[in-house]
Amino acid sequence: MSFYFDRLTSFFRTKPRLKPAELQAAFRGHYKEFRALLTANNNALELMAELEQALTAGHSFGMAFVRGNCTALSVNIYKMIQHLTRLADGRYVELDHPFRTITRELEQLIAIRSLSTEGEVILSMKEIDVTKVDQVGEKMANLGEVKNRVGLRTPDGFVITAAAARKFIATSDLQVEINRRLKGLDLDNLEELYTVSAGIQSLISNAPLPTELEEAILAHHRQLAADSDEELLVALRSSALGEDSSNVSFAGQYRTQLNVSREFVGQAYKEIVAGKYKSQAIVYRQQRGYRNLDVHMCVGCLRMVNGAVSGVLYSRAPDNPRSPFVIIQAAPGLASAVVDGSGVTDQFRVSRTPPHPILHRQSGVEENDSAAISRRTLTDDQAAELAAIGVRLEEHFGTPQDIEWSIDQSGLLYILQSRPLGRSLSEEPPETSEYKPMAADLPEPLLIGGACVSRGVGYGPAFKVRSSLDLLRFPKGAVLVIETPYPEWASLLNRAAAVVSETGQMAAHLATVAREFGVPAIFGMKQAKATLANDTLITVDATAGKVYAGRIEPLLALAAPKPNLMVGSPVYKILTQALVHITPLNLTDPASPYFRPDSCKTLHDLTRFCHEKAVVEMFNFGERYGFDDKTAKQLVVDAPSQWWVIDLDDGFTPDFDPESRYIDLGHIVSLPMLAIWQGMTAFPWAGPPPVSLGGFGSIIFQSTRNPHLDPAVRSAMAAKNYFLISKNYCNLNVRLGYHFALVEANLGEFLTENYVSFQFKGGAADENRRLLRIRLISDILSEFGFRVEQKVDAMTARIEKKPGAFLLERLKILGYLLIHTRQIDMVMADEGMAAGYRRKIMTDLHTLIIPTTEG
Repeated sequence: MSFYFDRLTSFFRTKPRLKPAELQAAFRGHYKEFRALLTANNNALELMAELEQALTAGHSFGMAFVRGNCTALSVNIYKMIQHLTRLADGRYVELDHPFRTITRELEQLIAIRSLSTEGEVILSMKEIDVTKVDQVGEKMANLGEVKNRVGLRTPDGFVITAAAARKFIATSDLQVEINRRLKGLDLDNLEELYTVSAGIQSLISNAPLPTELEEAILAHHRQLAADSDEELLVALRSSALGEDSSNVSFAGQYRTQLNVSREFVGQAYKEIVAGKYKSQAIVYRQQRGYRNLDVHMCVGCLRMVNGAVSGVLYSRAPDNPRSPFVIIQAAPGLASAVVDGSGVTDQFRVSRTPPHPILHRQSGVEENDSAAISRRTLTDDQAAELAAIGVRLEEHFGTPQDIEWSIDQSGLLYILQSRPLGRSLSEEPPETSEYKPMAADLPEPLLIGGACVSRGVGYGPAFKVRSSLDLLRFPKGAVLVIETPYPEWASLLNRAAAVVSETGQMAAHLATVAREFGVPAIFGMKQAKATLANDTLITVDATAGKVYAGRIEPLLALAAPKPNLMVGSPVYKILTQALVHITPLNLTDPASPYFRPDSCKTLHDLTRFCHEKAVVEMFNFGERYGFDDKTAKQLVVDAPSQWWVIDLDDGFTPDFDPESRYIDLGHIVSLPMLAIWQGMTAFPWAGPPPVSLGGFGSIIFQSTRNPHLDPAVRSAMAAKNYFLISKNYCNLNVRLGYHFALVEANLGEFLTENYVSFQFKGGAADENRRLLRIRLISDILSEFGFRVEQKVDAMTARIEKKPGAFLLERLKILGYLLIHTRQIDMVMADEGMAAGYRRKIMTDLHTLIIPTTEG
């Protein structure tokens, strides 16, 4: 209806007839605007697709991607509005209002906001709980909760807050320079990453602290020291906003400074703030969808615990949230040796049920070693006390916990940290606790043993990393082979297929991050470095604790897809909110009275409106500027239906007589049209298929419900079939019987201008038969590389940015389908019949098209 209304109103806008030269100049000007609009439309749709795909593809992206694509999208849609306005001689200026409204809302979502430096710069641990998380970060907020709400023993101390860090950075005016150095940083260039990281850390570490902040830190240190006769040594621990949240642990990515004396507290604080820009932290944030501005470095300053034995407790097994036991890793001395993977630990499995007996004990040294006899890290009572605390903290926080603890020289137990226990995102927990090999005929492994710290299977060339130089040379897709699982190696996990370490256990920070990233990892695999030569292709079955030579397909078939690390992150949430203003399409029916500018609620609506009206304006050009009926030339062919061709610019041969009302194929040079026509005529149409009584009855029933389906009634369905062409452009409106289709193609100078678009809707049969046909067409087009969207019995399919030769072959396919799927909905009684048609169609298409590369 809208289309014909536009044509009707065009009569009232008709301009005086122009001379032929003037008419040609006017048309070329309009066609230039039309092509520019098509290019902007294509770019806009591609940008929308990229933004949508970013949510599901699983690849990391930052705010630079979101801002850049949203800005480019707004620019292209603005261009479309301007081109349409010129095409329509000044009409559609009312599109400016919805465009400005939508883009203003988008800008508010993605804008960089400066954060306030106001607020307390220091809070005592006595006044901290989870309600202070925005001031002190998750790590210290949870520790304050353990101390003040649960009532467990934690080290005394205070927290230097996020407001203090913001004040420090703002006073030294560092952020502009930091942003400059980070802009355009290529995380795949490890040398550049480490250079930029070191430079930013040095910049922060060498900046002076604001005098009032330094004085406040030393005053609280003095208060803490007043309770002890000995020199006070403190631990400064990072507690960044976002750190230690569920499945986003930031484990080992930031700094901790132990045994810090009074004179070094200020410098140690600056170095921990600078640790926000450690190389592995930059990579981790990018992979997990955190903006730099989302992370502010709070720092806990806690009295050192002189640990006799320390370690990590998991209130459940990491790969089984229903495990009936807790897992304790313990080692003599401080907990740092456990979490950085350098210490030899004893492992205990302790029942979660009182009186918490030890179910299994595994020493970190050989049982017949004299060291094992003299080394006893935990008594049964201490293990039971730890298990009870693990269960208690899990109940309090409502989720399994990863707890760092230490028992001092007098036997007092301190909780140093409690955070959610992250689970592997790449694999569901096993059905049983026993791992069953895939087949008995697997080859002998190169290595067997160690501990599975992150389940899964990985394949790639082995690469040993022993130094920073090795780290810079680590290739993408390799298996990381190391002696000790230091947290510093975490910057390689986004590049690694798997990890094999000679030492370490599941409580190491690198193991935690490997589970988050879904990277298979085996720790404690003896002789790994000696056995695995660089560039040797290996398969790592971490679940079974085995390493095989070569590629083991039965095992790799088990490999789970990589997790989408972006889900739930701040950047992911911003993109999700932005897409609400971008991709929903409300304007679906050009015939609707609501298909108008003030109905545009999203950027997608604006592109749809502009494209539809641009086609109408080009179609109506002749009427508005004095074209007579000779403009549309009837195609002289031996084919069913009538076909009309309108030359938009250079679609006819130069020797064609413009006064003629008819044209043959020999005078048409439009590449897209000729490709469509070749597909339409390559195989003779067998005519309407024999219609069953049910199929015929469904047509009669549908016709009685919708008089527009009656060919005897003049309606949009009975209109002529028009090709609008130039040498490299074609817009085909087809109404064959009871269905409508639109094919549009443009072959530009650049790949960004190239696209083929196809829309199909309608049919006279009942809904089930129409759906069978639409699914048949959708499946076929998907197989040939189209991106297909189907809504009930309507479908759109699209290919963009491919070479012209590739697109011409796809246009042959569309031409074939236009002819050979007409009326088959009448005989589509079941899936079996659809499968028979599919086989026949695919045979024809493989004969018709010439294989081409996608470029």
